[in-house]
Amino acid sequence: MKKVFLLILPLFCAAFTLTAQDKIYRQNGKVVDAKILEVGASEIKYKDFNNPDGPIYVLETDRIKKIVYENGKEERFQDNLRDPERYADQANKAIKINFLSPLYGYFEVGYEKSTGFGKSYELSLGIIGAGKAGVLEYYNSQVGEVKRSPFGVFVSGGYKFGKLPNFILFGKTRASHLMQGTYVKPVVYLGHYNENRVIYKDNAYVVGDQDVTFGALQLEFGKQYVMGDKLLLDLYWGFGYGFDNKKDSYGDIYYDDNTTAFNYANARAGSSPGLSFSFGVKLGMLLKDKK
Repeated sequence: MKKVFLLILPLFCAAFTLTAQDKIYRQNGKVVDAKILEVGASEIKYKDFNNPDGPIYVLETDRIKKIVYENGKEERFQDNLRDPERYADQANKAIKINFLSPLYGYFEVGYEKSTGFGKSYELSLGIIGAGKAGVLEYYNSQVGEVKRSPFGVFVSGGYKFGKLPNFILFGKTRASHLMQGTYVKPVVYLGHYNENRVIYKDNAYVVGDQDVTFGALQLEFGKQYVMGDKLLLDLYWGFGYGFDNKKDSYGDIYYDDNTTAFNYANARAGSSPGLSFSFGVKLGMLLKDKK
């Protein structure tokens, strides 16, 4: 009996060894029978279970759905690129300027801070009149012109909901920067300014002025690029619902029909309240929290 037991024991151990395998469930649906050797932050090392003396294989963790170890324990990897540790050392704040704004008669500076994976808030302040001066043309016995000479301010605030991209480098998927990627941003604008306008008075066109208060609620869509954890480039455009008390013009001669308006931070089409639009290019400098 003892001899029979000694003969059966090796066979039992061999059978147990054959079933004691790790299983790698890949994102592409394949299942790999393996012996896991090492699990790292971005890759694992393993051997083919059916070829234990063969080579060591390396597989990136973002290509793995889960691992089921021989003892039944599971380890999942589908959220690997969302691990906060991947972005812990990255700058999470930025000071931004609207690169095109001076061409349209104002200067805008903003502040953005990341609040988590793919999320951030952004606040901006605009100085209307700090930029290229627009000109009004009118006819009063002869063609004349006068600068609009606007002066005022606006503020805006919005919250970004973004999608962080990843990229492949030397065959391995890498996470991108925390503040990089495409986004959608609900944003509110509020502002007030004064500027010259042409009015018809006493059978002649003369120069007057007007006070304009405006606001808008918009959705802005954009894509933000980060360069070296130091600089960023933000391209955006948006549309929404805007209102103001500005009387627009045809040929810069103002009437009472209030059809369109350019309010520096955005433009309104149609009568107020109506559709509003915005676009821009922002350049920024990234800032890190002090440790």
